[in-house]
Amino acid sequence: MRPIERIRDEDGIPVSPARVLRAYMERCFPMADHRDGKIFWVRPSERALITWDTYRIPRSLQRSIRKSKLRFSTDVAFGAVIEGCAARHETWISHDIELLFRQLHSLGLAHSVEAWDESGRLVGGMYGLAVGGIFAGESMFHLETGAGKMCIVALIEHLHALGFSALDCQQQTPHMEMFGAHLIRDDVYSMMVASSTPPGDWDESSFPAQL
Repeated sequence: MRPIERIRDEDGIPVSPARVLRAYMERCFPMADHRDGKIFWVRPSERALITWDTYRIPRSLQRSIRKSKLRFSTDVAFGAVIEGCAARHETWISHDIELLFRQLHSLGLAHSVEAWDESGRLVGGMYGLAVGGIFAGESMFHLETGAGKMCIVALIEHLHALGFSALDCQQQTPHMEMFGAHLIRDDVYSMMVASSTPPGDWDESSFPAQL
């Protein structure tokens, strides 16, 4: 993995954690074509958002939660979570993006949610970035059925408790739509980002260890 000061996007422009954060404030996010690919920037004309008035938990997941013995944590295994999210045949999480988000995590801006089974094995997780009062969810993975979706529930409960206003899912998917994600225009999202109030520190003590 290259040193962070040598990371450049596909146009040859240096990319630092500060530039990544500025890009998110301007409604852009980084992607790559593969694990060793160059970073390019995406700003969709519409994006999927979960707000607390539209949020819902699918009934099938509610049943799974009642039976589940998984334990949840936050920021315990950020590196393992982003590696798990990237470990796919096709991935947009390049080594450069991973390195940048590891640095953002060390700065207290990127966070992870982890799901652990009874033996202490990491079986699911997700990560994202705090952008003012909105949390941008980046990716998730699971090794046990439902673990990734339960991480979403744990995350949303935590975001709501901390005072975040929404979970930005970026692109609509059937999974996110099940949780009440709805599409909004870029100009509406721009106003939301500009007017959102950043919450206080990421208080891990209020995180729901059990659902």
